[in-house]
Amino acid sequence: MELKCVVAIVHPGLLQPFEKRLALVHIHGMTATKVRGFGTHPNLLADDWTTERMKIEVFTQAENVDAVIKAITEDADGTVAGRCVVAVLPVESFVRFPITSDPLFRTGERDCY
Repeated sequence: MELKCVVAIVHPGLLQPFEKRLALVHIHGMTATKVRGFGTHPNLLADDWTTERMKIEVFTQAENVDAVIKAITEDADGTVAGRCVVAVLPVESFVRFPITSDPLFRTGERDCY
């Protein structure tokens, strides 16, 4: 199985609908982080060119990538510039540690997706 990381920078208003659609395509894990930045069309008249966005990262099997991208972009209809950008990155290795404080159970399984 090939693992991919789908990274999206989205308008904050797109995050909650995306979470619901992600569950509908049976993807049950993601990371969302508040970020600031600017792209190809910064507001040159503003004192601060950056805008607030959400960065979403989803690790998924390669065959699920199209469904994840569709879930992300469904509400980004193109009416507002900069609402959504998506990148798909290859994952060379994936290590998962069980959620426990007992070091005996920290197996460090590799590529266990």
